[in-house]
Amino acid sequence: MYEPEAQGLTYDDLKRIIKDEAPDVIGLTCSTPNFHRALELAKIGKENSCAKVVLGGVHASALPEFIVETYPDLVDCVVVGEGEITMLELVNAWQNKADIEKIQGIVFKKNGYVVRTEKRPFITELDSIPFPARDLIPQNLFKPNLHNARYRNCSSILTSRGCPFNCSFCASRIVSGKRYRMHSAEYVLEEMEILKKDYGVRQLLITDDTFTINHERLEKICKGMIEKRLNLKWFCFSQVTAVNKGVLTLMKKAGCYNIGFGVESSSPEILKQMGKPIKPEKALEAVKLANKAGLKTQAFYIFGMPGETKEQMEDTIRFAEKVGSTLAFFNMLVPFPGTRDFDYYFSSVPLNTIAWENFVAIGESCVLKNSSVPSKVIEELIAKANIRYYGNPLRLLSLLYHIRTFHEFLNYLKSSIGLFGQVLQWLEKK
Repeated sequence: MYEPEAQGLTYDDLKRIIKDEAPDVIGLTCSTPNFHRALELAKIGKENSCAKVVLGGVHASALPEFIVETYPDLVDCVVVGEGEITMLELVNAWQNKADIEKIQGIVFKKNGYVVRTEKRPFITELDSIPFPARDLIPQNLFKPNLHNARYRNCSSILTSRGCPFNCSFCASRIVSGKRYRMHSAEYVLEEMEILKKDYGVRQLLITDDTFTINHERLEKICKGMIEKRLNLKWFCFSQVTAVNKGVLTLMKKAGCYNIGFGVESSSPEILKQMGKPIKPEKALEAVKLANKAGLKTQAFYIFGMPGETKEQMEDTIRFAEKVGSTLAFFNMLVPFPGTRDFDYYFSSVPLNTIAWENFVAIGESCVLKNSSVPSKVIEELIAKANIRYYGNPLRLLSLLYHIRTFHEFLNYLKSSIGLFGQVLQWLEKK
């Protein structure tokens, strides 16, 4: 198993590894912005071995037919959705020279035609899945985003899959579905103990779409962390309707120091269009409660929804100042493949002409085509939003108040320099 970016492996390194190991199957995963790199790795695999190349992940799951039709010389098969069982069945079938058409959840090309097999059901018993094989790659190579890095020894953990909400911009349901499925509290606590004991982890990034949906399980996990004296600091994402004062207080006691909310917009109309089942006043209340509980808060906002006006975006900026989260992220809409927003903006755009590497939420360029507010205006608004928000001395004092380690301070310094540089680039485009 290799993680080229974390391990600092060059294309030449990977060529050497593939030649030396002579694999029968090469499995690659990718998100939308690194799809082009996945294709390059597939090319290296094909040129330096006789391996079958399998591609999975959210981008591949959104566009499987396009990928096998367009890149038949690079990709032998696309795994759609969850890949644990599918990948195992694929490898076994190829080893036994068996037909793969009976395997659920794959797309491949046969005799010049694209074949899509029956959809694979989602895994219902998540506890049946082994813990990630973290021993295969040195864990100290993985670094969290600068704004989330409190300690050097940090690890991510996923405790649930699926999201019951239906946001028009979110692609996570393509792989994990809409049904909310959870690891048990016991499973989660055991994995946390392993991370602390075997890997010296001091901080966790809980990457669930919404960690706080099931309060009964959340309470068991938090109380377990307290009883076991894990003394781990952790971050999670939540939905503004999925927390209350009691929950936030317990989370704080269990080591949560940082929580992120998708506020998105101050406009009820835009929120409804997004499929976001929240109201602006509820977002305001949730962030205020988290602030009072002593948590560092993050609020995320999106600009560029279909039909959204400049005035609505400006109102969202003013609303963000009222919300008063410790950090605010003003993001340009990135309509990922498989989402309703992608269909709105890119349904008439040939897929092979799209620069997927630009599909980054906190990126340099707005990828929206024919939006009601020009892309350059959206970039300028985001630049001004950051200046207004972080130019407030009280905001900076609040941020400094939440810093607990020198490592955290250095990372905030680096991220502020990066943000300042990006703001200047946006403004210079004017």
